[in-house]
Amino acid sequence: MIYVHVPFCRRKCLYCDFYSVGERLADWPALIDALLAEARRRIVPLSPGHSDGSPNTIYIGGGTPSLIPAVDFRRLADGLIGLCGVPDEFTIEVNPDDVTPGMASLWHDCGVNRVSMGVQSLCDVELRAVGRRHTASDALRAYDVLKNVFDNVSLDLMFGLPGQSVDSLGDTLRGFMDMNPEHISAYSLMYEERTALTRMRDDGRLQETSDVDSAAMFELISSVLAQHGYDQYEISNYAKPGRESLHNSAYWRGCAYTGIGPGAHSYDGCRIRSYNEPDVKAYVGSCGNPQTSEEILSDLEICEEYKMTRLRTRDGIDLDEFENRFGSEALRLLLRAAGKFADAGLVELSDSKLALTHSGVMVSDEVIVGLF
Repeated sequence: MIYVHVPFCRRKCLYCDFYSVGERLADWPALIDALLAEARRRIVPLSPGHSDGSPNTIYIGGGTPSLIPAVDFRRLADGLIGLCGVPDEFTIEVNPDDVTPGMASLWHDCGVNRVSMGVQSLCDVELRAVGRRHTASDALRAYDVLKNVFDNVSLDLMFGLPGQSVDSLGDTLRGFMDMNPEHISAYSLMYEERTALTRMRDDGRLQETSDVDSAAMFELISSVLAQHGYDQYEISNYAKPGRESLHNSAYWRGCAYTGIGPGAHSYDGCRIRSYNEPDVKAYVGSCGNPQTSEEILSDLEICEEYKMTRLRTRDGIDLDEFENRFGSEALRLLLRAAGKFADAGLVELSDSKLALTHSGVMVSDEVIVGLF
């Protein structure tokens, strides 16, 4: 699993806390040189499928990867595929206003077989409220372009936006259902530290959506998507059967991944997490050997992370696997903690599995913390 972080944006969304800088600072040839140099240093050539059972995937995110000029994107894609082979899934994140027939064809010709587009809303007032640079009509036009080229398109949807109502979310959902993408990621707006949106909330310039309204929005999303044939295979992710994201699903199974680029994170699949320093100038100057920081997870942290990631998924925790990995005492404590949530109808507990119920998904944070 390879993740490549592209740190440039034309304009930063007000809610975003991912590392990015302005596109005006972009030296694309130099960035691609550095990305490929790091990739050659860190990626062991792979045949499809890893020893840990994770798929061979490439995911280019950001930032805004759809800003990469054609010649530079082709060089990046060719270099990555040359290192890890033709991937089972090759995803690029795009903004609607960057999508043209020419760029869509280029991405496809370079091996991309899945596109994730950040739509968020089909209400222009809501898009402007969070600093998105596209309009609803831009998103609809871009989707038509992508569907002429790709048979696997994912759309991002956000709820709890400033000024959003259950009714306006319903309008957006109807638009999404008319588009009929293969995959939808639906996220609640988060007010992260040090973002412009959080400062606006704290200054009283906007009001955060209430928990009651957010819960109603999440319930509406889950209901509408289920009615239209989407499986909620992870708390925030819905897919037509067989269209689940291979890359993201492997994250939730705890598979190893290699992060390339400034600010990118990596995991060895065991207990070491690391990340490249978020400094694009230093990264480009490092010639593919950036400064990194490392965290070694304790046994307790690994166990709690396992609970958190598995419970986010439709499949939940395989109790036999949990006991084999963490021991019978850890299983006993897990089952004891899960009892009250099973009695409340928030988790499904059997001899082989522990998983959130629909009601449990609605209060997943409370349940997961209660199992720590």
